[in-house]
Amino acid sequence: MLKLFKRLFTDSFAFAIASVGNKLVGLLLFPVFLRYMEQVEYADWGMTNTLTLVVTYLSVLGMDAALAFYYHDVKTEQERKAYLTATLISSSFVCLLFILISLVLREPLAELLYESGSQNRWVIFIATVATLGAIIIQLLLAYARFEQRKWFFTLFSMSYVIGSSLLSVYFVVFQNLGLHGIFYGQLIGQCSIALILLYLYRDKFTSLIPREYFKNLLQYGLPLLPTLMVFWVMNMVSRPMIYHMVSPEKAAIYEAALRFASVVVLLTAPFQLAWRPFSLSLKEREDAPRIYGMVGRAELIVGSILIMCLSFVIEPLVELVAGSNKQEYFEAAHYVWLLSFGTILNVLHLIVGVGLLIQKKTKEISRAFLIGASFYFVGCYLLIPIWEIWAVGVVNIFSYLIIVIIIYRQNQKVYPVDFRFRSMMIYIAIYLGLMAVSSMVQLNDWAYGWIYYIVILTLTIITLFASGLLSFQELAKLKRSLRQPNREES
Repeated sequence: MLKLFKRLFTDSFAFAIASVGNKLVGLLLFPVFLRYMEQVEYADWGMTNTLTLVVTYLSVLGMDAALAFYYHDVKTEQERKAYLTATLISSSFVCLLFILISLVLREPLAELLYESGSQNRWVIFIATVATLGAIIIQLLLAYARFEQRKWFFTLFSMSYVIGSSLLSVYFVVFQNLGLHGIFYGQLIGQCSIALILLYLYRDKFTSLIPREYFKNLLQYGLPLLPTLMVFWVMNMVSRPMIYHMVSPEKAAIYEAALRFASVVVLLTAPFQLAWRPFSLSLKEREDAPRIYGMVGRAELIVGSILIMCLSFVIEPLVELVAGSNKQEYFEAAHYVWLLSFGTILNVLHLIVGVGLLIQKKTKEISRAFLIGASFYFVGCYLLIPIWEIWAVGVVNIFSYLIIVIIIYRQNQKVYPVDFRFRSMMIYIAIYLGLMAVSSMVQLNDWAYGWIYYIVILTLTIITLFASGLLSFQELAKLKRSLRQPNREES
């Protein structure tokens, strides 16, 4: 079993290099864009990202998940090539339709989406074309992950993000193109890397695609589409709600908090990339449920502790990155841990629902997300006018908790796994209370705050053992395993 965890760690580490590099680039560009863009323009950037994410989900149609399943399910290389080709053709065709729509309806869409109206009418079209390149990159690099080409994935993942970012800086800083400049950079960078990948993977495509392959991809992927769209609602609809219900300035602060939250939870992206092929490759093992249970608890423990520790230093980090001349963004520090912990819970649903993916019960995941999204939308609509950005963070966490609970219960019906779920819930409840105290320390600028942080961290560690989520016996077994790294798997 130790070998398996080493493999998961190694895969995650390789993907982390790309993820850390990409997020670091985004963080470094944060003060650049703040300096050369108006606060409303920065908010409009987030609004445009909201739209392009919808285009991505509706174009891919959940077929990236289907491609992952059938890559491990089929037996021959020719079948894998056919599924890859079918996925690329389907997703690209749908995205081309959206490009046509964005060209024809650019004026009314801009009036609906932006406070500045038709001034940004070409932004949507440019961003949608760039999205086609991003989709091609996403699917081909996913295939590289399935093939365990970790360093190939890392190289091209960082290349397109860094290249696009540098081009965006050129257009924003040196050409003074503002919001348009960001998407000019993405258009050139993403489409260039997409063309390179298409050339490098040309021997992975085939013209011999049975019609049933398209049907299989859609049957597996389409039930996941509501999940993806609901995920969009839970991550993106809050932007326009804050933008229009509070102010574009508050939306810009929220966008900054999201940027920092994406850095705080760097571990989730590489783990998520490694988890799907890893979990599917274990589905025939007798001890797979035990491994899934251990990974689920480890993800929650490591993720929550990391977020807590980083939240202790997030205020000076935000002040350092934003700079003294952009003090209006300092407020973003208060919301980072709430948004970050929501991401941890989102990853947790993939683990506690692993049996639903294995048994092709993806509709159950969609139902859970529909319920969670309904709670999220209503909660944000009612509470944003009162609590503003705080409302989004609080509702975000409780929505994901609802999703995790529902998916766990459905998973246990078809593929029982001992996640120690009761202990998980006890730990999460106490953890949220302790993090609320940490927020009070920061908001009220209590003296000797570091003493409170030590106490909070100590109580969190005690809760891990008191709740039963972690035991001293397990730590002893892990220690013995590490002392015998070369022992063969039984």
